[in-house]
Amino acid sequence: MANYTQAAATTQIKVGAGKLYGIFVSASSSGTLTIYDSGASSDSDPKISNVFTVTAGSQYLSFPAGLFFNKGLYVVLGGSSAAFTVVYD
Repeated sequence: MANYTQAAATTQIKVGAGKLYGIFVSASSSGTLTIYDSGASSDSDPKISNVFTVTAGSQYLSFPAGLFFNKGLYVVLGGSSAAFTVVYD
């Protein structure tokens, strides 16, 4: 069973190993996201995805079987205030 977290700022989604299923951007403004395999709110750990520009109403990083991460799931929001939902285990 997957979990979800809705956020509108840089945030630690999960600490520890898990799976990333996808990200949906729901706000009316765009920005950028960078996804890290990090359990300590750090952007010095390996990137799951490099910086990409997001647009409201779009789904990104859709992995139906899930993409494993080891240390944790940390999402960095750049630019304007886009709101996003992360689906993970």
